[in-house]
Amino acid sequence: MNSQATLEAPFRAPGLDLEQGGQDGGTSKKRLGLRADWARLPGRSVEVWLLGELVASGVVDQAAEDGSVLWIAAEGISTRRIFDKSSGYQIWV
Repeated sequence: MNSQATLEAPFRAPGLDLEQGGQDGGTSKKRLGLRADWARLPGRSVEVWLLGELVASGVVDQAAEDGSVLWIAAEGISTRRIFDKSSGYQIWV
C-alpha cells in the first residue's frame, strides 16, 4: 500500500467522453462540447482552454452581448476572471 498521495489529476483533452454515475447505479457518458456563442453561457459550468491546456473552470457569471468576453465567477479564494475570445480562449461545456 502506497502511503504517499498524489495531487495530480489525469490529463483530459476537451471533447472526450466522461463517465458519470447515473441514478440507477450505472454509468452514462457525457460529451464536452466547444461553444462558440459565449453570450448564451451565463449560469453554466464551463472549462476554459488555451492552446490545448485547461486554464480555468467554473460558472459563467456574465458574458458580453456580442459574445466576445465572459467572466467566470469567483469561488473560494479565486477571484472573478475575464476571458477574451480574440486571445484564443476556448469554452467547453
